[in-house]
Amino acid sequence: MRSLILSAIQGLSSATLGTFQVATDLPYEQDGNPLYFKNFKRIYVDAAQYDQSPDFDTLKGDGWVNETITVRAYFVTDAKQLPSNYTSLVETIKELRLSSSITGVIQKLCSVSTEFQGDAMITEFEFSFKKYLN
Repeated sequence: MRSLILSAIQGLSSATLGTFQVATDLPYEQDGNPLYFKNFKRIYVDAAQYDQSPDFDTLKGDGWVNETITVRAYFVTDAKQLPSNYTSLVETIKELRLSSSITGVIQKLCSVSTEFQGDAMITEFEFSFKKYLN
């Protein structure tokens, strides 16, 4: 799922991205700081997280499992002077949940949150996809 989100972000036009770049690296920590915090205006996509919970069990061991796949993307900007395309870029990335390349799921969600550390604003996208397994 990470590769689908990453490809969708990479496929955005240069006009949409503006001065933002897309990193192919995972947002690992270097010297105690996440990589995305060191590279402002670079979009990072994290590895997918999988969570399964039983939805319907039978005595035979059959049943349905509800699986949620979560992928997070991050970027950091200067909070004192946001890029002019910040709002439109956030809206565009948020809508990537509806990409036609993401199939086999019954629910596609994306939440966006921001956090401030000093004068840096961290924007986090949490893509959540739900599907049933049998």
